[in-house]
Amino acid sequence: MTQAEYDIFLRIVEFFMVLVQSALMLMLWRAVFHTKREKGAMIAAAVFLAVNLAAKLPFSVAWIRYLAVFAFAMGYCRIRYRGYYEKAVFVLLLFYHFHSLGILISNSLRLKVETLLMSGMDRMQSGYPYQFRQKMVVSALVLMVVYIALMLFMLLVSIRVLKNAEMDRRDALLFSAYSLSGGVLAGIVSDLYAVKVGNAVFYLYDAKKEMFWKIPLMAVCIFVGELLLIYFWKNYRMLLEERQKRFVEEKQVQAMKRRLAEAEDFYGNVRKIRHEMKNHLANLKGLAAGEQYGEIAAYVSKMDETMQELECRYATGNALTDVIVNDRWRRAKKLGIGFEVEFRPVEGISVFDVGMILGNLLDNAIEACEKDRQEKRFIRLRVKQKKQFFLIDVENSFDGKVRWQEGSPFPLSTKERAAPPLMMEHGIGLKNVSDIAERYYGGVSIKVKEQIFRVTVMLQREQNRTQNQ
Repeated sequence: MTQAEYDIFLRIVEFFMVLVQSALMLMLWRAVFHTKREKGAMIAAAVFLAVNLAAKLPFSVAWIRYLAVFAFAMGYCRIRYRGYYEKAVFVLLLFYHFHSLGILISNSLRLKVETLLMSGMDRMQSGYPYQFRQKMVVSALVLMVVYIALMLFMLLVSIRVLKNAEMDRRDALLFSAYSLSGGVLAGIVSDLYAVKVGNAVFYLYDAKKEMFWKIPLMAVCIFVGELLLIYFWKNYRMLLEERQKRFVEEKQVQAMKRRLAEAEDFYGNVRKIRHEMKNHLANLKGLAAGEQYGEIAAYVSKMDETMQELECRYATGNALTDVIVNDRWRRAKKLGIGFEVEFRPVEGISVFDVGMILGNLLDNAIEACEKDRQEKRFIRLRVKQKKQFFLIDVENSFDGKVRWQEGSPFPLSTKERAAPPLMMEHGIGLKNVSDIAERYYGGVSIKVKEQIFRVTVMLQREQNRTQNQ
């Protein structure tokens, strides 16, 4: 192999490595951001690859490539996601970290292979340059294969650990700091492979033979350390979310108990008024007989106030759902929000679960309407049966601003947070509704059209669920 052929080979390997690194980087990006194979994502991938290849031109240096990739990633987050810069920094630094560790391990193996290949070669032989280049080709191929295998392994393991993990800004910054520290440490060790001292070159592996296994071991420990950090963080977050979910459910159970007590009081008052109606009629007859018409008007006005407090506009067929629906109707009425109800009595489904769903959906609808500045704000509730399923449908007007959570079918909560996300109950309502629906072999569908937000919950009746099992 001539020197020119060897230089071409190195150039091909270099560009091939850029292609592989770009593909691996996009694989990690897609796993963290949960992006789909859509046209926009494919265009962005092509531009990303072009940026990497352009940054590898002969006149470029390494930091220019890193800066170009960083700028492209930040710009893409700005256009595509309107934010999420912390997650982008996390992805870039995590990949840089894995790249540095991969270089450490593959270089150690490459140098060991080179030592074995070069042993016994005589530099004074006429064919030494030719043989040397052949050995270096083998060494480069070993480096490339080992590096790709290591990167693929590290990325696949990390993607599996990161699966279904939702990190906030602080989480992303924490992992970014670890990745940056590990990457810098790996880079420093790589720089110590060969150090020029005066006119001579000091080779670390020649002076310290044990570095052939110590450095790869260090790289493996750093990699395992980051994986364990992410793994324990993910499990800790899941535990907190589970505890928070139980906390919210307990609060909702307590609220339901209060509603049941209110329902009992309500119907108790109705029975009491019905019992006292004879006395009221007798009093009115007495006032009329005495021609005390002013007293009659005051008496009737007082009775009207009492009846207003006990007004129950919607009858759902159950005391619990009666209280929930009518309570939300009164709240909507005070806020000037139109409220329409079409309710079919629910059979074969726990009224407690139905109450939980209604409470969450109607509360969300009222809060959305409060932020809406339209004149004609409305909430429409429909509960109906369709074959073996019951459908609970809530439709409401809103301001048209909705931000979807990456990797989740639910939108992000717009409520203000005064504490860390895991300590708040905001945004849990729809998740709880979805959990209830899954217990009934159903689901939740969310549709947004202009300034109308619609949530449909499908539940399967007890009889049908038993038959399916």
